[in-house]
Amino acid sequence: MGIERDFLMRQLMMLFAVIRKILRLREEGKKEQAMDQVRFFYEALKIGEDPEKLTIEQLFDLLINEKKLTNEHLELVAGVMKEQGELTCDEALKLNYFRKSWFLLDKVERESTTFSMDRLMKLEELRRVTGA
Repeated sequence: MGIERDFLMRQLMMLFAVIRKILRLREEGKKEQAMDQVRFFYEALKIGEDPEKLTIEQLFDLLINEKKLTNEHLELVAGVMKEQGELTCDEALKLNYFRKSWFLLDKVERESTTFSMDRLMKLEELRRVTGA
């Protein structure tokens, strides 16, 4: 069990570093490079589907039932989806990413035993944008 937990921690740290890179690249206006990092993030989790094309229900089924991602992973996926929304100019696509991000974060918030002000702030921001 210790080896599995160590692997998950290393994976989470690597994914968190990718998210930081996505944020930095977006802030620098390097959208294409940020999208390359988004693709790398999904490849690292071995998500073969394009999350953009999935419904919220299909996304939940893929991430939770098929990939068996932890709440920590789901929170990172939600963060990447929020960034994808920030990177797109298409308003409908932006809203789609924000809704998916909100639903994932809401699931994590309902099931989490730890308090996260950052998570609550993201949920409120996404709720205002999506009307969820």
